[in-house]
Amino acid sequence: MQLLIFKALLYISYFSIVVPFLFLFRRKHVLRSRQFQIVTVLLIVSVIADVIGYILIKNEISNLVINNLYFLASFVILSLLYARLLTGGRTAIYIFIGLTVCFSAWDSLTQQSITGVQSYVITLCSVLAFGYSLIYFDHLLHTSPASDLTKFPFFWINSAIMYYYGMNLFIFIFSTYIFENLKDNEILVVWIFHNVNNIIKNILLAIGIYHAGKE
Repeated sequence: MQLLIFKALLYISYFSIVVPFLFLFRRKHVLRSRQFQIVTVLLIVSVIADVIGYILIKNEISNLVINNLYFLASFVILSLLYARLLTGGRTAIYIFIGLTVCFSAWDSLTQQSITGVQSYVITLCSVLAFGYSLIYFDHLLHTSPASDLTKFPFFWINSAIMYYYGMNLFIFIFSTYIFENLKDNEILVVWIFHNVNNIIKNILLAIGIYHAGKE
């Protein structure tokens, strides 16, 4: 039963990315915004990583390299997004990008191989992404870009980022321990939790794009 739930949520998680894309296709005018161009790149990278990862798993090949590269790439893309949303902190964000990429290279060469679970890099990226979202929420509260923030697109997009990285941070921090020490059925529970969070993240992104289309 547990395995059945895992497989069902895995496929739902994979295909949930279709939801924000549907709103993008219906509201293409939002792509005039550089911020939404970056969001679109993030979605495309996610689809590419999911497709390659799925093919590798079906062929009984480890997808950890793809997961590691995706996490670093998505962090860089998110950083570029927040560099546009938080213009006052743009220089600091660019520095974070450079330091994180250098740390990732060092970690891959000396600590955790890119073919394994890179918990150090994943944790660093998650903490920084979560930090961006907290700072941006504070920015929204002080600037009030809309009379009703629940109708402001980036309220929802930022919520998606905060939710995903916040809810999964425990998994990312202890990912090496989880995959090396837990039993298979316990790892399934962890993945079920992660996949549910990924589905919710994509729904929140879709809501943000929907409100952008109404502007």
